Amino acid sequence: MNGMVTDFLVVADQIFILVLLIAAGYVAVSTKIMDPRATRGLSGLLINITIPALIIASMQVPFTPARLAGAETLLLATGVFFVFSFAVAWAASRAMPMTSSERGVFEFAIVFGNVGFMGFPVAQTLFGADALFYVAIFNLVFNVLVFSVGIAMLTGEREGGFDPRLLANPGIAASAAGFLLFLGSVEIPSPFIDAIGLLGGVTTPLAMIIVGAMLATFPAREMVGDWRIWAASAVLLLAVPVAYCYLFSPVFSDPLINGVMITMAAMPAAANTAIFAEQYGADARLASQIVFVSTIGSLVTIPLMTTVLL
Repeated sequence: MNGMVTDFLVVADQIFILVLLIAAGYVAVSTKIMDPRATRGLSGLLINITIPALIIASMQVPFTPARLAGAETLLLATGVFFVFSFAVAWAASRAMPMTSSERGVFEFAIVFGNVGFMGFPVAQTLFGADALFYVAIFNLVFNVLVFSVGIAMLTGEREGGFDPRLLANPGIAASAAGFLLFLGSVEIPSPFIDAIGLLGGVTTPLAMIIVGAMLATFPAREMVGDWRIWAASAVLLLAVPVAYCYLFSPVFSDPLINGVMITMAAMPAAANTAIFAEQYGADARLASQIVFVSTIGSLVTIPLMTTVLL
């Protein structure tokens, strides 16, 4: 029992750090230290520079046959997870009244959790450094989908539809390059990898600060006043990880892979939800609200899910 309580508190501590970073962005805009108009430019910096750097840096791990076999299993589990998540998001979004712009944000938030910014530190806390490679592989699939299907979710139902040229972006390029470097056991030499690592390291604090800055532009009551935000957060934080655990975990025998998958399934909405919505003209207010509520809620639900389900 003491061990479960300790695990709960350690994971909660990691998430509370991210909540404090969101608060820093909120305070910066509220006190006029930061111009709220700067968020769009900073979002572009994240999507086009720091996130691709984080992707490449996370894939710089030694190649071994055992790791490759584990990667194949995790890729299969990840594929199953995303197919299931897309189905849940589609069904949930059509069970509630909303505009097409809101529907894209709602579906994006349910499918794409905060598996990069929060996934790495939480998985390392729970399973040790060996889990980070599997989290990186999960993020490889995540980034390919978020920079393709994810953008289509946010833009596809507007006039003119989805522009396939959006697929030619730094996120997908970095995902492909990182995986090819891993397969070829190619190590990026210093000082280049050091610079890439530093750029990637900026992603987490900057993304959370941007979310806080976006939230500061909306009335406080609007952050939590829409029941659909709570519904999206409940589906994302509770329904998806529980369903994955009982439906799909028995298919995969590796406890580390199952642990990583359930942990990734329990993440709140990605900060990218708000950042991509801002970048691609979707409902950035709704996106920021879901990110805020789900991140706050994950202070309780992630420790609870990982303690009970693992």
